Amino acid sequence: MKRTKVMLTFVQFSIAVKILFCRSVINSLLGNAYFLVPSISLDVLTSAVDALEVAAVAAQDGSHLNISIRNDAEKVVNEYFRNIASYVDCIAMGDETIILSSGFNPTKQPNAIHKAILAVLNGILSGCVMLIAAKVDKAGSYIWRMRKININGIEGPWVYITTTTQTTYEVTGLDVGSVYEFQFAPVTPDGVLEYCPAVTKLVL
Repeated sequence: MKRTKVMLTFVQFSIAVKILFCRSVINSLLGNAYFLVPSISLDVLTSAVDALEVAAVAAQDGSHLNISIRNDAEKVVNEYFRNIASYVDCIAMGDETIILSSGFNPTKQPNAIHKAILAVLNGILSGCVMLIAAKVDKAGSYIWRMRKININGIEGPWVYITTTTQTTYEVTGLDVGSVYEFQFAPVTPDGVLEYCPAVTKLVL
């Protein structure tokens, strides 16, 4: 069986989602006892992500120069966070819990039946999370839902969030320090498909 490692799919995210993801990783590494001496300092990582965000805004004017600067900034972020992913792999040595604590997503062993995958990341503000669904073939929209896990581990009822045509959605107004589970179900011409496996997230 292959050892669990850090997923590198973040390099394929759109710039807006990538910025959110990278900031989430930085926040997860900050003060994390497993990763006291990261291979690239958190200040350098933050500066790279800040530069990408500024460049992305500037590139909205459509000029070739600003688009080129944005692309160069994205390459730097990709390289830095690949480096950090390798560092996390070395420390975690296949431990999925340690990988999750870094803010990265671990690889999973393939299931007999492939189901849709959902990533839940920290939002920019407290009480917010970003939901990122794997694109499902022929899906025209996605139904999102969540439920709160009480402090004693009792699961609350599933609550409908919204339906979107996009594979990302930001949930706001959550209780900081509480644990939630999230799911989505793709809607295709054949109807509503099965909900993906629930993803648990501690809201920061």
